[in-house]
Amino acid sequence: MLLSEFSVVVVVRMGEITIKGRRTRERFEHLLLRNMQDSLRSSGLRRYRIRRERGRFFVYADDEVEAVTALRRVFGIKSLSIANEIIFTDLEELVEKAENFFAEKVKGRSFAVRARRSGQHPFTSIDVERKLGEALLKYGSRVDLENPEVTAYVEVRGAHAYLYTDVVKAYGGLPIGSEGRVVALVSGGFDSPVAAWYMLRRGAEVHYVLCKLGGPVHEVGALHVLKVLADKWSYGYSPKLYVVDFRELVRDIREKCNLPLFNVILKRFMYRAADLVARELRAEAIVTGESLGQAASQTLRNLYVSSMAVRTQILRPLIGFDKDDIIAMAREIGTYEASARVKEYCGAFAEHPRTHASLEEVEAEEEKVEASLLEKAVREAKVYDLKSVSIEERSEDLELSWIPENAVIVDLRSGDKFGKWHIPGSLNLSFDRLVDEIGKLDPSTTYVLVCDEGALSLEAAYMLRKMGFKAFSLRGGIRKARRKLRAGGSMSRGEMGQL
Repeated sequence: MLLSEFSVVVVVRMGEITIKGRRTRERFEHLLLRNMQDSLRSSGLRRYRIRRERGRFFVYADDEVEAVTALRRVFGIKSLSIANEIIFTDLEELVEKAENFFAEKVKGRSFAVRARRSGQHPFTSIDVERKLGEALLKYGSRVDLENPEVTAYVEVRGAHAYLYTDVVKAYGGLPIGSEGRVVALVSGGFDSPVAAWYMLRRGAEVHYVLCKLGGPVHEVGALHVLKVLADKWSYGYSPKLYVVDFRELVRDIREKCNLPLFNVILKRFMYRAADLVARELRAEAIVTGESLGQAASQTLRNLYVSSMAVRTQILRPLIGFDKDDIIAMAREIGTYEASARVKEYCGAFAEHPRTHASLEEVEAEEEKVEASLLEKAVREAKVYDLKSVSIEERSEDLELSWIPENAVIVDLRSGDKFGKWHIPGSLNLSFDRLVDEIGKLDPSTTYVLVCDEGALSLEAAYMLRKMGFKAFSLRGGIRKARRKLRAGGSMSRGEMGQL
């Protein structure tokens, strides 16, 4: 018994691993053991021991809270209990020691006894339940087998027994590494990290591809999201992120292709980028966060047209999820806060996209795009080891919820959008034109950049700040500012505080 060395034993129960065939079960249990060790080391536990028996692992550690918190996030584990381990010689000694353990826990409360037994014994599980129930009746208020306030669990294994009252649910699934390797297309938003999490849960080793539409701020935002998955859920391997710069390719598509088809064409190129990375990693599938009908590119027709760009199978774990379901799951797994800070790129997609694209028409439009741009972008991709990467924060102090006095407002939206509505006194410059005319900017002037949602303006503000200008992005973009002004607010510091 290891309790002379450690103060706690955690009983670890497996889920569907236990119903696999012998050889498959042994392989899965070996992977689960590896992943459990990784989780405990990653949590900072310095001393622990793991013992395996059929259908169970027993983890001995000094810090019970840290051990359970870490192990609960290991896929393949169904539930856990912090237990008291005892050794006994007969039923009477077992009942006596269990009575001493449970007496205070059931005192004045309704209770039930649940026993399980493995091994050769001259008694049954029902014998344990009856004898212990009788012994505890003098402490508890009554026996309640349907809805007890306290359940006294006794798990007998050979000459050892494990006593506990609480069962902590884990996330089940299969051990990571048991179902091969996949590549997940991610943006940093809510959907793709949740989709990746579901693949991790089913035993896949997940690596990531970010087709970067913006600059460093977009990249850092996605890194923050994926660090949550890497550090809290990805045990037993080192997930990688491939950052593929799509900005040049996007410009080429926008300049040469039919704009209503832009979204589908861009998605097809993203699939191709993921496919190239998948081949490099010998991954067997591409994973996306697409949900049927959630966006113009996610109609049944457009998903079909997009899928035809690659031969690698595409898995969509969220295809039947509502957005509320996805958001709730993002909160559960811990990616919500980081994803909420990643802004959707203004102008990255067509304003009036085709919802039922023709494959033939899309393929014809794609012929206009310089094919070498994709190969170049993937070849020059930046690769991060998500477990070891240190993230440099790039958006600190770049955003304002108000416009300073005498600041120059630069509206980065298209001329059409600017013509329909803009903040009074704004200048209209596209991002590319702003880059071309940086030499004409006055270093002594404060610049406030605006766009639809605040993503492109954040990248522009970061760029100008690195070049020595006093530049900011308007938080929430033009849409929030417009709602504020229409409600009778003002752009001054005092009035814009709630933007």
